[in-house]
Formats: sequence, structure tokens, C-alpha cells
Amino acid sequence: MSNSVLEDEPRPSSESPVLTEVSIADHIELVRPHHRFRGVSHGGDPWDLSHLDPFAFRVDPGLGFEVTVVVLFSSHCFTKSLARDGRPRRLIPLAELFDDGREVRVLCERRYEHSRRHLPVLVRDLHRRTIQFARDNPPNFVTSTSVDGQNPSGHQYVVFFEISRDNKRKGRLLLQVQSAYAVELSEQQRFRLRRRIAFLNLLKATSLRRKVSG
Repeated sequence: MSNSVLEDEPRPSSESPVLTEVSIADHIELVRPHHRFRGVSHGGDPWDLSHLDPFAFRVDPGLGFEVTVVVLFSSHCFTKSLARDGRPRRLIPLAELFDDGREVRVLCERRYEHSRRHLPVLVRDLHRRTIQFARDNPPNFVTSTSVDGQNPSGHQYVVFFEISRDNKRKGRLLLQVQSAYAVELSEQQRFRLRRRIAFLNLLKATSLRRKVSG
């Protein structure tokens, strides 16, 4: 398999980690208003965004004990920037705008549909997937899957995320999905030489406050 692109298929972990989903209610103080997406509609059609609800799981990343990972999603998973939309702001209908209290963006049907089809499974399967560094400072990471079935030259759904240690509760990490969208394969080439890192190693390093870089 070529190393020039992100690999599409999950790679089974030899450690066979056990991920146990736990109640998000025990971590509700981490969930901000911009992490909840209720009452969103596009063109009069309501969008069900419950697949982007925060969730949490426990796993031992090789420490000899479990840590809790709280997963939070951004509105970037179903919206695009005003600049990427291309229309002057005055020509964008108000019904297509989404304001999460921090920024105004444009609802994107393509991102929404791809998020429903791919995102929940992909995030829950990170321990089996190829992960690469997307940026060093501050560090964030990227993984992907094909949106064109088995066509390796088709569009790829790329997911960017960051992981940090929660300073308020011992043994708790935050995984924030920053953005997710489809790109042409050529747009992925900027990641082709970036170093890979296993998800469990990333969790372990973050837990131990060890710096990682690509």
C-alpha cells in the first residue's frame, strides 16, 4: 500500500484495547453551549445532529490503568466558513447561517450528510485507524476515509482533531473534533510525509504530559 496518502482502511491494533463507553452526564461540566446542536434546520428541513452529541469512553492506553476520554464536536463538522461559501455575506439567506455564539458560518449540506454517514463510526474507531500529524504547534491530527467506496483516487473525508489533558480532573482527556469535510485526493498530499502516531500512544503521551511532534 502506498504511503503517499492516508490509508483508508482501519488497521487492527495488536493490543486489542477495550473501549468502554460511559455516561457523558458524569462530565457534563465540559459540554458548552457550542457543543450542543439543537433546532438546526436548512431550507425549512430540520437537521438531526444527535450523532454529534458529546460522548465519553474509558480505555487503558498502555498505562496499566484506564483514562476517560471525553469527545466533543465542532459546528465545523456541518458548516463551512463564509469565505469558503464564496457568496457575499449580504447574498446568503439568513436561514443558511449558523451562529454558535462564537462565530457565524454557513450550513453545508455536504458536510452534514458526510458527518452522518462517517463521523460517529470513524471517531469510535480511531484506535484502529491511521492517524497523522496535521500541525505541530499547537499539535492536531488527521485521519480519513474514502467517500467513494473502494475508489482510492476519489474524494476523502478528512477529520481533524486535537487531544488535551484535563487539568481539573485527574485521568481525563479531551478529544475535540475540530473539523471534518470531503476533499479531493490531491488536497491530501500535504500530509503525505507527516509522521504517523497510534491513537493509544497519543493518549498515553498526553496523559503523561509528553510532547509529541510530527
